[in-house]
Amino acid sequence: MPIAPLTRDTLTDGVIRELQRMIAAGEVEPGGWLPPQPELAQRFGVGLSTVREAIKALALVGLLIPQPGRGTQVSPDAPAILDTSTLVRSRLQELDAIQLCEARQLIEVGLSVMAAQRATAEDIAGIESALQRMEENLHDDQAFAAADLEFHLAVARAARNRLLERFYQVSRELLAETTQYLVALPQVKEHSIQLQREILNAIKAGDPEAARRAAERHMAYLGQLIAGSRE
Repeated sequence: MPIAPLTRDTLTDGVIRELQRMIAAGEVEPGGWLPPQPELAQRFGVGLSTVREAIKALALVGLLIPQPGRGTQVSPDAPAILDTSTLVRSRLQELDAIQLCEARQLIEVGLSVMAAQRATAEDIAGIESALQRMEENLHDDQAFAAADLEFHLAVARAARNRLLERFYQVSRELLAETTQYLVALPQVKEHSIQLQREILNAIKAGDPEAARRAAERHMAYLGQLIAGSRE
């Protein structure tokens, strides 16, 4: 179905909305692949860079999964992510970043504790892989943010609680713009890696209390960054 080109003042946001609409309407099935980026750019009447930015934004919230050399896959969980995001967004429009961070803290600390209790060797390997990609992308804010998201999603999967995993994804989406700003600040990426390695070590050790303390330190650091960014 042809789509009218987007106006210049809504480029990236407009592409994000159209991609979400395509997925919600079933034009691209969960687990399926988006059309090639040049085709999307022509379809929406925008440049390739705008399409790439929109895909990166949706990858940060887990809706899309870029596969280098293959294309962009739609998450198998896309319908649930969209449904949960829409429902929560409709009720959280008045909340600010600090309140969202507080909610995320409760969720993430709980997920880390459960991951320490339930993680398999495969789960731990996934968390370690994401942390390694964070370390490899210290000079690429977008790639670092994507790897950071994968780290937390891997922890959430290891917790074996799909509802809390969904809540985490939504809280992350609502803080996506703030996250992009924070990772660009000096030393934030390095400090984040150190704090998240502590979470990984606690999960590997099967120590729920150590995982709780490590996750609390990480979220306290995030809360300080967000509070400082508002001053």
